[in-house]
Amino acid sequence: MTDDDVNAPLLDRASRSPSPQRSVRSGRSGYQQKSSPFVLSTESTPLLLRREDASRYGSELEATSSPPTSRDSSPYQTPDESKARRRWPTYLALAVLSVVVIAILILGFVTPSAVKEYAEQAVVFNPTNLSINSSTAAGVRARVQGDFVLDASRVRKKSVRDLGRFGTWIAREVETGESEVQVYLPEYGNVLIGTASVPSIKANIRNGHVNHIDFLTDLVAGDITGIRPIANDWLAGRLGQLRFKATTAVALKSGLLSLGTQVLSDTVTFSGRDLPQFPEFNITKLNVHEAHIPGNKEAMAVDVSATVLNGYPFKLTVPPLGFDILVPNCSPGDPYILVADAITQTVHVQPKQPTALDVSGLIHHLPAQLTKACPGQKSSPLDLLVANYIQGLETTIFIRGADSPSDETPPWIVDLMKSVTVPLPFTGHTFDNLIRNFSMTNVHFSLPDPLAEPGSPEAQPKISALVNVLINLPEQMNFGVDIPRVRANADVFYHGNKLGFLDLKKWQSANATRLEGPDGLPSLSVVFDVKDAPLHVTDEDVFSEAIQSLIFGGKPISLKVSADVDAEVKTALGQFLIRKIPAEGKINVKPPYGQSLTDINPRVESLKLLHTTETSVLVQAVVNFTNPTKYAATIPLADLLLSYNGTGIAHLIMRDISVIPGSNSGVSLELLWNPSDSNGTDGVTAGRDMLSQYVSGMNTTVSIQSHEGTIPALPELGRAFSALRLDLRVPRLHPGAPGDDNEDPDGDDRPHFIKDATFHLWSSTAVFTLLSPFAETTVFVTSVDAVAFYNHTEPLAKILYTLPFAVPPGESETPRLPVDLNVNDAGLDVLKRALGGTLRMDALAKIGVRMGEYSTVILYKGKGIGAKVRI
Repeated sequence: MTDDDVNAPLLDRASRSPSPQRSVRSGRSGYQQKSSPFVLSTESTPLLLRREDASRYGSELEATSSPPTSRDSSPYQTPDESKARRRWPTYLALAVLSVVVIAILILGFVTPSAVKEYAEQAVVFNPTNLSINSSTAAGVRARVQGDFVLDASRVRKKSVRDLGRFGTWIAREVETGESEVQVYLPEYGNVLIGTASVPSIKANIRNGHVNHIDFLTDLVAGDITGIRPIANDWLAGRLGQLRFKATTAVALKSGLLSLGTQVLSDTVTFSGRDLPQFPEFNITKLNVHEAHIPGNKEAMAVDVSATVLNGYPFKLTVPPLGFDILVPNCSPGDPYILVADAITQTVHVQPKQPTALDVSGLIHHLPAQLTKACPGQKSSPLDLLVANYIQGLETTIFIRGADSPSDETPPWIVDLMKSVTVPLPFTGHTFDNLIRNFSMTNVHFSLPDPLAEPGSPEAQPKISALVNVLINLPEQMNFGVDIPRVRANADVFYHGNKLGFLDLKKWQSANATRLEGPDGLPSLSVVFDVKDAPLHVTDEDVFSEAIQSLIFGGKPISLKVSADVDAEVKTALGQFLIRKIPAEGKINVKPPYGQSLTDINPRVESLKLLHTTETSVLVQAVVNFTNPTKYAATIPLADLLLSYNGTGIAHLIMRDISVIPGSNSGVSLELLWNPSDSNGTDGVTAGRDMLSQYVSGMNTTVSIQSHEGTIPALPELGRAFSALRLDLRVPRLHPGAPGDDNEDPDGDDRPHFIKDATFHLWSSTAVFTLLSPFAETTVFVTSVDAVAFYNHTEPLAKILYTLPFAVPPGESETPRLPVDLNVNDAGLDVLKRALGGTLRMDALAKIGVRMGEYSTVILYKGKGIGAKVRI
């Protein structure tokens, strides 16, 4: 080997040959055995050749060249020329190496901003799995798995994109040193939310090459106090977008070449659906029961099982945690009210799968601020919470971290949980068919006070009853409950239309008993007395329709009751008040009687004349009757219209009477007879006809119905009842002396005002024995114009008497009334046979009657009157 050989460059020595022919063959052979990795560019050759049809990821740049035939291999060249030509590969290699070094220097030092811009825009990382391996004192150790690739097509500037592709093609592989990544939130004062320690990572950085990354990193929580406002904004829905800024200083090297330390920064903005969503949850079990705690104290335990959907590709193990359960206060700005504490056991969360979660809560007592009425209101926070739940509305409770029940839980987790309050909305349970059964017994109606102010509670009809309500309970309620008192305002509907409301604003003592139904579902029997609860009728037409259907239809009617109930509740937590509990139910009201209302069967014990005018008579009657309904009533004042053949003739007035189911005796009523005042001449005619029918012993039916003045303090109720008409047979009178039942020996139940009659043939006079229905009042007969018939059609005698005579109470005789006998052969024969005995005759008479200042004429038709015939 010559000195020239020793001093020649490596590539130059490798290219030498002992002879020109050998040199040519080696050169050609070398080109044929191995192609150059790239081609020197010419004016027509780009610096970096790209294949347009290559795949975006995983393809490497390739360039090929075909060795040209050298014209410098001529054997006729001089030695100096041959030596110069033999050194050109060396110069070429040096030039290429220089270009590479210069490119690296340019990329690493001359254009660091372009490299940084390319790296920030081209990098793509797709996480495939994120799991929490373990907790540390300051954070957690997480395992990160994913795919890392540089995608040049993401780079916006062509110059940066081309420079980056070329540089990464040259560097091929880059290794990072250990680094720390800090994540900040620019909109929240650049608060540090966490730090991640990233180990050394080696990756192929050529365009499109996919690197599978798998490493462990320690995550340390940042400023926990600063994180709280962000969490609250997110939970409250005020977070429209969230921008994260991550910075790190990374030491880079490519092979043996150090690229220095690069400070990288990137900003990512999440908005809309990109923001993390609150996980979906489903409560699968809820059980509320009594619990005993140390110190012989009672509490309420709540066991909840739920499934929570993890929609993200990470898994972790959550250590045991403690929570405070809070509920809203009176106003949104008021502090939440702590009502219970809860704990969870260790929970294993799997990626994109539902996770089972068991929570145990304990309510030690109910805070006073929970049951105290809000300022300026009657409802408490507890009332609002219960009302929303029962109505099926969305209810929100709040969960805040508390001390953990386990020492294994890192303190930083406890501190982080304590700094965040999470709202937990859930939909309440609509209590369909809440009232299983509603019954009222011992019902008592009281009509309004006649002197009450119109519109006041005293001016309304009142109801007293024993109410038994069977309430369906949620099966989750497994604890004892008592209801000492209740009050309510209940709206009553018929066929969807409101007819009125029942005012139960006064507290009613109650008693509750828990029952187990045949279907195994729990229920609560609440029994309470309703005493004088006003019934306000707000729609007369609807009320009248309901009453008509009930009485005349003879079938039960369905009423819907919608009430706001205040209940005093007694549980293991103590006694407290819940206001405005909405309750709805249906009440089937049966007809008030089992038999016909005509079974009232009124009977008059006595009559007493109280007052008279020229056109009216006020009579007091003591009657006995039967109440066929199961209801009782107290009537301070009521005025019913009495009509005959549809024409009003009198008023039946009840004052301070009590009616009980079944037999009622000695009830005092007033009858105001005023046919002229009621309907003028038509009333007078109807009244005369009615009295004539009655005193003649015929069955006489009158109608009793309500009118606007029936209840003076409540005219609308009287109008509502006016559509109801009760037809009754006029009760039988027992004329005679007080205590004399005057039972008819023939069993005839017709009134007998003429006990008997005696004809004196010699003096042609007649004397009648009369029975007055009045016990204290003397009635006067002002005139008698009568005709007596035998054999129903043959006139026998006529009486015409115009002098008045008195009819005192009890039994009395008339004066001798002159009789004008109309005796023919047949009539004389009848009188002879009846002499000394009794003659049955019919009579037709117009009788003038006067009671005090009132006078009238009635038509009497008598049949089969027994008259004694004497000489």
